[in-house]
Amino acid sequence: MNTTSVQALFQMARPVNVCIATAAVLVGYAIGGGDASVMQVIFGPLSAMLITAFANFDNDLADLAIDRVNRPTRPLPSARVSIRIAFVVSLIVLMLGLLSAQLCGRAALVVSGAAAVWLAVYNRWGKRLPLVGNLMVALAGGLPLVYAGIIASPASGGWRPLWVGFALAAGFHFVREILKDVQDIEGDARAGLITLPLVLGKRWATRLAAGLLLLVSILSIMPGILQWFNQIYLYGSLVLILFPSSYGFLRLWANPVSAEAARWASLTKLMMACGLILLLAGTR
Repeated sequence: MNTTSVQALFQMARPVNVCIATAAVLVGYAIGGGDASVMQVIFGPLSAMLITAFANFDNDLADLAIDRVNRPTRPLPSARVSIRIAFVVSLIVLMLGLLSAQLCGRAALVVSGAAAVWLAVYNRWGKRLPLVGNLMVALAGGLPLVYAGIIASPASGGWRPLWVGFALAAGFHFVREILKDVQDIEGDARAGLITLPLVLGKRWATRLAAGLLLLVSILSIMPGILQWFNQIYLYGSLVLILFPSSYGFLRLWANPVSAEAARWASLTKLMMACGLILLLAGTR
């Protein structure tokens, strides 16, 4: 395997998504107040990292025909790595992820195994259904925080911040998936998928995503208003999440085009990263 193939495999793993999932487990340990062992602190985030990477490899393998239209520069359509190598690496990553989960306990193994199956089902069938596929990814996206609680058994009251984080992460993932469908409308149509933009049209699917982005952002400040978290969380969520999302709402509503959808799909990742930091700061 040459350097180009290694770089292509790294790209297929989607390092930003992997880092967010890994960080979410660590943040979950911190805000849940559970009693995680050294093994759990090490292998819990590692298992989330590897299962997320597996899901991303599997997604590229399942979407090869679609990506030849939507994203021809990706590793598989551009032939920078072979299908066989990508498949073998995905299985190795999955096995390592499950082994890491096993080292955290039986519950972690069951949850991580179920998550891998859930995402594989999405990659092949779920994404063909409007909103259903988006919801499947959203629920998986919020899982790492709750996964931390399952591993470490939070202290009294520790589940509240974990479930708040789950809900907000799931909400932003849901918006992001709709915006990604707007980007992918041409290839999805050729592949026979029935995504929301193909049902509503690009304009109204983008505007729906814009409205949901604003709604999730407004809901993100509610835990601060309700004093579940401290003022750092409240004011931080206003500045780092609500204000940018309000601007995003205006941009997406006025310009419901693929380029704008792509821009804000990427920026939701940044908002999710900010959200993790705010959850951590908000419970100190």
